[in-house]
Amino acid sequence: MSMKNSDQDHDYPDNPTQSTGFRVVEDPTYGFRHLDPIPPEDEINEFYESRYYDLLRKGGRAPELRRLMEGGAVAARELQWLRDALYTDIITILEGIAPGRRLLEVGCGTGEFLALSQEHGFRGVGTEPALEAANRAASKGLTVHNLTLEKFVAHSGAAKFDVVVMINVLEHVPNPIQTLQQCSQALVPGGILCVRVPNDFTDIQEAAKKKLGADPWWIAVPDHINYFNFASLRRTLDLLGFDTVYAQGDFPMEMFLLMGENYIGNQDVGSGCHARRVQFDLGLQPELRRKIYSALGSVGVGRDCVVFGRKLP
Repeated sequence: MSMKNSDQDHDYPDNPTQSTGFRVVEDPTYGFRHLDPIPPEDEINEFYESRYYDLLRKGGRAPELRRLMEGGAVAARELQWLRDALYTDIITILEGIAPGRRLLEVGCGTGEFLALSQEHGFRGVGTEPALEAANRAASKGLTVHNLTLEKFVAHSGAAKFDVVVMINVLEHVPNPIQTLQQCSQALVPGGILCVRVPNDFTDIQEAAKKKLGADPWWIAVPDHINYFNFASLRRTLDLLGFDTVYAQGDFPMEMFLLMGENYIGNQDVGSGCHARRVQFDLGLQPELRRKIYSALGSVGVGRDCVVFGRKLP
């Protein structure tokens, strides 16, 4: 499939490691990486409409979302794992550091995290620009605005949230700095911003890449526009007026590659690796899991990074 803009053709193959016509460059101020050029909005929309869900079903994108979309027992197991591990970890940390219980989730999808946060006493609302997902979240009794963050902030006026959460959103947006500034606008002074993004261009990825002789498989064009890691996410938040108060990684999936289990492009191998990762996460007491993953985060290790920043006065 080929898409055009005014400058050049961009080919989006099934294998995201093949040449795509884009470069990945480092932002000179904030240190994160991003596609160059930034894909135009119409190209991104066309990709999501025509290719994204096919790639997702084949295992080429967002494995967590793919498993949730399968429905039945697969989706139930995935959701239970997310609730008992990632979502519980985020909520537990927020309970200890947030100044209050007013919570906004940006890009809340169908509302699984938002629902769990309310079970723990947070008064949550969400934004979700995808109408179908927003409607599904609302059907669960959640307050979800079918708006972009920009429009929601413009309509909501003065900052009124103690917590803003973004789970796997920032890597997809054309202007992440603007998005983070809008999150800051929604927060009260001393409020907490929690961001989860893939942890990319890391030492352990480079080690696995060298062992396999592979292209950088973590580059996903055009939907993953931005590539953060712990260092660049901390630097970005710092420059935007946040003090990082907690960070944690998660299971470093690249360990499987280094141990000879090549899941790249192989959904069967990937599913087996994921199942063992889930067993590891759920086999630990939550306090020990967070202790291990916060230690990994301190040295920049984990397939994903979760960073909590406090908005400075």
